[in-house]
Amino acid sequence: MPYLPTQSRDQLMICSLDSFVAADSIARIIDAFVRSLDMNELGFTKASAAVEGRPSYDPRLLLSLFIYGYRKTIRSSRKLEDSCKVNIEVKWLMGGLEPDFRTISDFRKDNVNNLKAVFHEFNRRLAAASIATGFVSVDGSKFLASNAKDANFTPHKLDDRIEWLNQHTDEYLRLLDAMDSMDDNEAAGQLSREELETKLAQAQERLNRYKAYRQYMEENGLTQLSITDADARLMKNKNGF
Repeated sequence: MPYLPTQSRDQLMICSLDSFVAADSIARIIDAFVRSLDMNELGFTKASAAVEGRPSYDPRLLLSLFIYGYRKTIRSSRKLEDSCKVNIEVKWLMGGLEPDFRTISDFRKDNVNNLKAVFHEFNRRLAAASIATGFVSVDGSKFLASNAKDANFTPHKLDDRIEWLNQHTDEYLRLLDAMDSMDDNEAAGQLSREELETKLAQAQERLNRYKAYRQYMEENGLTQLSITDADARLMKNKNGF
């Protein structure tokens, strides 16, 4: 079976750099976003150059390079330098310029706060719906929430606790009634009236709180209620729930 024919490396080509970048490339999105920014307002300024020296790099190009690098998980300044030489999309973004790693690293070091401002500006535009987000999907990752399991309730869990507290409340009331008919010798070694009244008050407070939780879940159609972190949900993992 014959192999696919290759193009001659000596063949002259008449084409533009733009023709090598797909219409839906992330590089085009990054370029459009950066060109829409007010660089002076965000704090980016061109580095001053000596009269007899070479001009400085446009901060828009270096910013585009950094955003592209973060999007493609290219974090190293040296790897970004290599990308300027071998990556077609980066060549298109940089207009063919090839800054060295020190220039790239210094830009990041000198514009830490400005890069944060760009991040906030991007989020602001998303919140203002000036950029269409399309469909948003959520993966199956599970993250440990700041909510104890004892502070997470389901209707079944609340029903069990309400029933348990009702039984204990009835028992405390029974003991208080029985204590009225006991003499001091019979009451010796048992809980005092003050202790029983304290336990009764605590049980009634918890009972009222759980009933309020149960009512809130019914009114809002909830299957779980987390007190500390409202977004937390009890989920099964390899270590249980």
